[in-house]
Amino acid sequence: MISIHDYLKNSYNEKKEWLAESISFFKDFAQMEEEFRQELLNKNEYCICLEGEMVTEKDILTRSMEENY
Repeated sequence: MISIHDYLKNSYNEKKEWLAESISFFKDFAQMEEEFRQELLNKNEYCICLEGEMVTEKDILTRSMEENY
């Protein structure tokens, strides 16, 4: 039979491990975001995301444009 103390101790350790993994995930995510921003700054080009693809200003201006009259 498991005692209340052991149950609480095990629950605490499980939550502590889960929290450490979650923090690690968010650190990785934040690092990827920072690397992405640095890459954009290094290119010195204006980019936007169109249909899931990063497109430079030059590429946008060379595309055919819709004409609405």
